[in-house]
Amino acid sequence: MTPMNSERISVIIPVYNTEKYVEKAVRSVMEQTYPNLEIICVNDGSTDGSAEILYRLQKEDPRIIVVEKENGGLGDARNAGLSRASSEWVTFLDSDDWLEPNAYETVAHAFAENPDLIVFGTRIAVEEKSSILNTAKKYYSINFSGLKTIDDSIIPKVDVFAWNKIFRRSVLDKFNIRFRKIYYEDFPFTLQYLFSIDNAYFIRKRLHNYLRRTGSIMSETFNMTPRSIDHLRAIDYLFSFLRTNGGLVRSRECMLAKMFCKYYALSVRYSVSEKRQEIVDYSKELYEKYGFLRTYLAQKFENNTFYYVRNRKSHLTTVLLQKLFSLKWEFMDYRLYKVARLFNVIIYKKMAV
Repeated sequence: MTPMNSERISVIIPVYNTEKYVEKAVRSVMEQTYPNLEIICVNDGSTDGSAEILYRLQKEDPRIIVVEKENGGLGDARNAGLSRASSEWVTFLDSDDWLEPNAYETVAHAFAENPDLIVFGTRIAVEEKSSILNTAKKYYSINFSGLKTIDDSIIPKVDVFAWNKIFRRSVLDKFNIRFRKIYYEDFPFTLQYLFSIDNAYFIRKRLHNYLRRTGSIMSETFNMTPRSIDHLRAIDYLFSFLRTNGGLVRSRECMLAKMFCKYYALSVRYSVSEKRQEIVDYSKELYEKYGFLRTYLAQKFENNTFYYVRNRKSHLTTVLLQKLFSLKWEFMDYRLYKVARLFNVIIYKKMAV
């Protein structure tokens, strides 16, 4: 049964050379039990049969709008879709993913709560010869339920993906939030949005199916990639956004410094070796550019590794205690470990996931 509060949702589907998957993706929207949809398919310069599939489906369903553009990447295609969207509520679906039939009907029940954002669960699907890490399953799970006030304790626990969320167009336009031309474009987009809103409605049901396939952005993220530096570019975009919009306040500086550490570690750990020095140099630029980082973080170089650690007040008791025992994160060969030391001898070491 369709909710009485049947506001329209604009569904933006960027498409680039996914003829094997795109019909399943689009049909999963066409066949939703919630009918009040605007389906915007952006053909991002496909050279295979994707465009033909889109136009064939458009003949079946007048809700489908096909936007043609030159190839510009995922974020650019999503922005093109945003420029055509006419609804207050907008969402994104990648052209190799699909939705459960009642996804938007389930989501629409949250409209009555007047949220700024709606977040729903994701199920991971894999192609043959692929695998799913348990840590990945945990990352895609929803940590909250119902309407929650967005504060700095919640933001780090919300995944950054755009495809399991429904956004308000008015918020996106007010703060000029759009996708950047970087490899991990979801990160600054979603976090800029989270820092700009008051509340979000969380639905734990797995309404979205994410196909994790060979050659996708996420499959490359955790392999050695020359694009790893884009994690830091995303941090730069976020910090710049917060500075411009008054969001770089003292109360959240510690959280943002931890975020910088996390994504620096991710950049270095999964970078090809020849790009690591570029990442180190860029991190040093950010360290100087955003002064609060120097308040919370110190630069270290040991074990042939450059890294950041949290600044701590140095007093005699602390120094003596650390000489006896310490438990902290340490980099070794560009891998992050939780290390326990007794008299500076490692007694426990576990690599971060």
